[in-house]
Amino acid sequence: MRIWHQSFSDLDRAPVYRAALARHAAAVLPPGDAVALHGLRPGTYGLDVAPIHAIRHCYLEYLNEAQVIEAALAAERAGYDAFALGCFFDPALRAVRSLVDIPCLGLSETCMLVACSLGQRFGLVALEASQRARHEELARSYGLRERLAGVVAMHPPIDEYSLECEEDAARPLLAAFHAACGRLVEMGAEVVIPGDGFLNEFVWRQELAASHGAVVMDALGTLFRYAQFMAGARASIGLQVSRAGNYAQPPAAMLAAARRAAGAADMAEDSFSGAADRR
Repeated sequence: MRIWHQSFSDLDRAPVYRAALARHAAAVLPPGDAVALHGLRPGTYGLDVAPIHAIRHCYLEYLNEAQVIEAALAAERAGYDAFALGCFFDPALRAVRSLVDIPCLGLSETCMLVACSLGQRFGLVALEASQRARHEELARSYGLRERLAGVVAMHPPIDEYSLECEEDAARPLLAAFHAACGRLVEMGAEVVIPGDGFLNEFVWRQELAASHGAVVMDALGTLFRYAQFMAGARASIGLQVSRAGNYAQPPAAMLAAARRAAGAADMAEDSFSGAADRR
């Protein structure tokens, strides 16, 4: 089984994160199953901007969502069994599910749904306060707002590249994460979700599975295993996305005409960052 992992970051600019993802996927999946790592095109965010600071702007997020859509189309063309979107904002998730037949999983939706099987209420740790509204909006859109105890930001706030640190610099970041977990437990959370991919891999590297009595979910490990499950369910029992409403699939001729008119072009797999880990 092959899973296309799609990050919303430029993986060529995040070597610590990229290496952790590769080790993580190998650790949680059985032999013979594999995750191929993909990020957005190299240079998407430039040299001086962290992803969190770019995608708070709707137009920049929209441009990057187009890359996610092309990635899903490329994954299906290349014969991948599932498409795992490793961003907690679940960018373009509805669009990709409407276009391809392979299972497409969003990190936020997956973790929230699984958390409901682990505890009555869950909470998320964000990198900074600006992310809170998006997490709350997604929980509401997935019908899970009442199960969300709250969203607590790291203090002081950080960005993704702050977590590209050596282990000797991890102690204050880990203490800040524990403090955020404590606040979420006080708000009623029984399950804590590290609400960013970089943050999750930092927590995973620290081998942290609980804090203040609450379960700390391995978000990306959960995504990889859930993608494997959905791909297996499609192969063995024919389980697939509904085309009745929200994920209605456009006819091939309509899609081709619309893509021509929009100037959309197929992207090759090696156009995406992280290619070094796919060799």
